[in-house]
Amino acid sequence: MDSEQTSGRPAYILWLLPVLVLVSGLALTAMMAPRSVLTVDQLVDDLSRAHHEQLSRALSRRISDTLGAAAQLARDREPGFNSQASEFLDHFPAIAGLELLSRVNHSQRPMIERSLSEQSGQFIRFATWTGRFSSGVADESDQYLIIRRAHFQPETIASDSSLGLVATSVPHWRGALNRALEEGHATATTLTELHRNGTSQSALRVFVPSSLQQAEEARLVSLVLRPDVWLSQNLADLHDPRWQVELHDISQYARHPMASMPADGTPASDIAATRSTLSVADREWMLSTTPAAGWLDDMRQQVLWPAWLTGLTITLLASALTLWAIWLTLRTERLLERRTRRARHLGQQLDNTRVEKNILHHSLQESDRRTRDLIDLGAGIFAELDEGRHIGYISPQVATLLNIPSTDLLGSPLDAMFDESDHKDLSMAFDAARRDHSIQRLDTEVMTRNSVPLPVALRIKALKDPLSGCSGFRVSLTPRQ
Repeated sequence: MDSEQTSGRPAYILWLLPVLVLVSGLALTAMMAPRSVLTVDQLVDDLSRAHHEQLSRALSRRISDTLGAAAQLARDREPGFNSQASEFLDHFPAIAGLELLSRVNHSQRPMIERSLSEQSGQFIRFATWTGRFSSGVADESDQYLIIRRAHFQPETIASDSSLGLVATSVPHWRGALNRALEEGHATATTLTELHRNGTSQSALRVFVPSSLQQAEEARLVSLVLRPDVWLSQNLADLHDPRWQVELHDISQYARHPMASMPADGTPASDIAATRSTLSVADREWMLSTTPAAGWLDDMRQQVLWPAWLTGLTITLLASALTLWAIWLTLRTERLLERRTRRARHLGQQLDNTRVEKNILHHSLQESDRRTRDLIDLGAGIFAELDEGRHIGYISPQVATLLNIPSTDLLGSPLDAMFDESDHKDLSMAFDAARRDHSIQRLDTEVMTRNSVPLPVALRIKALKDPLSGCSGFRVSLTPRQ
């Protein structure tokens, strides 16, 4: 066979198949391997959602507890405010400070200013907020809503930085104060920076009104929150450094968060942040968590490398199997060519044998037809019996000689055609034919339908069976003169 041709095609086409399998495997691996990262992204999304829900529940629970304790503090009387505020701040260390706001008349202003000066150790007068870093002496008014008491955490802000400030003069507070006084529920402000009495504050206030409804007795407790400190202390035991946590004031529409807890590394830019809202008094804050890119990339690589290795292994294995299959194909085609030539030779022999078989079959048919003709043309009766001497076949001459249709005798014992006195001789003749395997002759008489005896010569031949020794008999009944 030509080595350059295989079944009518150039051999080099087969040898290109392993190359095609290799290139296809590499292309499929390059397409499918990045899809394995989707599992990692889904896992990270689930982890982010679970971690975010944990942080959100913790902050919501802390906000609820803090506002509940502040409402109780607002209902208590002023003289015990400092001791109660100290206990409150010990219990809620994330709160930067507490302030007590109350209404005073203009007639009480000199007395209150002296009291505040003695309390702080410096000269304090009622002041109004006139700018981000400035304040001025408050103008005369019938009533003032001032910060009467202040108690702060020692490590955060000076406790006297806001004493004597007329709260309604701060524009960022005015709306929240009015809602708290008129509607009787807690309100919150935006993040405000104050500069007074030599110190500055960058914090937001949550105003919790007391249960007293008379305008002249109205007072509020102000929770001073520094969002960054409040967030970090409340989540100190829960924060996972794999996520960046940010807190936004939705109502403020600020581009930058008012508080954040950084992650170990830069946040991932291709994973959406998980967000939820927190209700703080009458404002809505947004809590946002974003996974860091470092550990996320590590997880992706841990999945991506096995996918590439698996794809390359399968590709190389498929290429090797294809190469082996091509070698087997070429080898098989060579064997097939040789066997085809041999099959042609054997086919010719088979055709010759088939011709011989047809000739033999024709001869057998002629012999069978000759035998049947001889039976039909014979003057006697021919029959085939089983081992029990029951008639399986009997020639049509029985209707002529005995006047009995052949169909009436099928299945009946041959002995019924003879007189009972001849049954013993019949048995002996059949036994001798079975025993000696020779043809036995018996001259006897067979009974016609009208019970008229017909002299016949009975010939018996036993049929041999390899297992039982005898499977039946062939008999002929020839009339005698």
